[in-house]
Amino acid sequence: MKNKYEILFTNETILALAKPPGLLSVPDRYNADKPSLAGMILSSYPTARPLHRLDLETSGVLLFCIDPEAFGWYSDQFENRTITKKYIAITDGRGNPGEGQIDAPLLTQGTGKVVIHKRGKSSQTNWQLIESFKHHSLFEITPLTGRTHQIRVHLASIGHPVVGDVMYGSKGPLFLSALKGRNKYKLNMDAEAERAIIDRVALHAAGITFIDFSSKKTIEITAELPKDMRVGLSKLQQYSALPK
Repeated sequence: MKNKYEILFTNETILALAKPPGLLSVPDRYNADKPSLAGMILSSYPTARPLHRLDLETSGVLLFCIDPEAFGWYSDQFENRTITKKYIAITDGRGNPGEGQIDAPLLTQGTGKVVIHKRGKSSQTNWQLIESFKHHSLFEITPLTGRTHQIRVHLASIGHPVVGDVMYGSKGPLFLSALKGRNKYKLNMDAEAERAIIDRVALHAAGITFIDFSSKKTIEITAELPKDMRVGLSKLQQYSALPK
């Protein structure tokens, strides 16, 4: 599962893949032996160049340019923020219905952790609450800028760290026992410890919209939620729904 990817769309200039969680987008600068999506596709697409990146644990749509002449065309769309990206996040904390924008500058520290700081780069994230649960929420996110860890830091700043994102305040993985209650959850007799339903940062790049180099038409690419987030959402709806 970890190193399997799906081709979502391709034409003569662009390749859209569904990156699984736990796989690097591009090769690690310090350890070239670590598998990456960019490295895995080179034998089939030797001219492929990544147009953006997703964090290691983030799943979803990742774009590669496969025509060197079109690279500038697509890069400019990212630079000029004319590309629209949609994310789905399962977070800690019960959210209130509505939508809004988080406008907070982000600064990357020497440790790699990102903080909100007045000396940081301008960063904006639009959010919409899709569904609330007893202790969790489901958000659709549209980042207007593309800073490192932007969605994770911005959501944490409004009291909703992404599930599994302990770096930015999450309580940790999502466990069924926490949803059902310890008294109602029974561990399989053959298991030594409970396995988490979601044991990574529960963030998914669900869609991206851009203008095609050749046709100049708008293309929208979507990727369905991976299994762990689908199961997690189903269990939240089953055991943690709010009373109507």
